[in-house]
Amino acid sequence: MRDSDEQDEARSPNKHTGQWWLIGTIIGGVLFIALLAWGIYALWQLDEIPVRNTFRGQMMHRKSETMAVILDGLVRGDLGDVEDSAEQMWEIGDSLNWYMSSRRYGDNQERFRDSTAELIEAARQRDHSAAKESVFQLETSCIECHRLLGANQTEQE
Repeated sequence: MRDSDEQDEARSPNKHTGQWWLIGTIIGGVLFIALLAWGIYALWQLDEIPVRNTFRGQMMHRKSETMAVILDGLVRGDLGDVEDSAEQMWEIGDSLNWYMSSRRYGDNQERFRDSTAELIEAARQRDHSAAKESVFQLETSCIECHRLLGANQTEQE
């Protein structure tokens, strides 16, 4: 009988090996499902990433995103966010200025710069009413410029 006891002891690690294999399979399955979920989430987020082929397109997208943050801050009454975003808008406009400068857009560029500067100042002074008016002027300059861009593209076609 002694031989059979020794044989049972020799086999006992095999019982645990089966348990480890099961645990490993479960962990592997959970990791696979997590990786799959992350991949689906990443693909879902591709809709959020704009495809911009030109410098101007990229900068215009940044302006749109920054304007959304400005409006959100204004609605929430967080003029600190408005000030930070207006300063970012100024930098974007400054970067675009050398790229898009022309007589046709000159008046609009000036209106954009003036309203952005007024917005920065109003936000610094925590003047919600003046900030609101400056945002309105800034939005108007954006809309007018895009109207001109659309007219310019129609003329070129």
